[in-house]
Amino acid sequence: MAGQEPVKAVNKTMCLLESLAQQNELGVTDLAVRAGMHKSTVYRFLNSLKELGYVHQNASNEKYSLTLKLFELGSSVLGRMELWEQAHPILDHLAEQVHETIHLAVLDDGRLVYLGKIESTQALRVSMSSRIGQSAPTYCTGVGKLLLAHLPPEEVERILSREGMQRFTDHTITDRSQLTKELESIRQQGFAFDDEEHEVGVRCVAAPVRNSQGATIAALSISMPSVRLPNSEIPRYREYVTKAADEISKRIGAAH
Repeated sequence: MAGQEPVKAVNKTMCLLESLAQQNELGVTDLAVRAGMHKSTVYRFLNSLKELGYVHQNASNEKYSLTLKLFELGSSVLGRMELWEQAHPILDHLAEQVHETIHLAVLDDGRLVYLGKIESTQALRVSMSSRIGQSAPTYCTGVGKLLLAHLPPEEVERILSREGMQRFTDHTITDRSQLTKELESIRQQGFAFDDEEHEVGVRCVAAPVRNSQGATIAALSISMPSVRLPNSEIPRYREYVTKAADEISKRIGAAH
């Protein structure tokens, strides 16, 4: 069948990686025996894995070993599991304090992904399209803009070039130079504000979650109907979300 070959390729790749994980170094012949594959196939797959940075070939004996790239991938997943474990009770407490919708989001290869969401318990609440595990635009959401603000310019350019800058509402920022000014303002203020930029009738205040190196690794936000967040109330909700984000940061090792 047409879809079987890609699946077979994935199975063969994982078989080689798992075999290499069991030994310090292995040659093509040993790998072919362990994986039940032809040597030519093993050699071809190893070359691809070497180009991608997942395996290293010893120049002296031509044997192969794993690099730390897989460890980095696993550590990233482990870090997010730890982040959610530490953040969850703080999100619950914040939701109890403000009775509004709470989000925790991260960037995954430049894509905004929601790690957590707690819905508002109020009768009048925002009906947002966000869901845990779902992606959203970076340039027109509070959490997205906050995360963009702490990235190198070239990474911001890469993300925006891929996303495009579609207009969702009359408030959506679609001009690059205007967004650049907005991101600079976020860095200086220490928080981000979404003024109905992604969804009509929704305003949001977001604050950074930092790791032990002081790098921003996630964003925490409070979202609510715009009628409940006039400009005069922004400082109060900023204090709520910043305090909660700082508490998460401390729990995962950030300096007090």
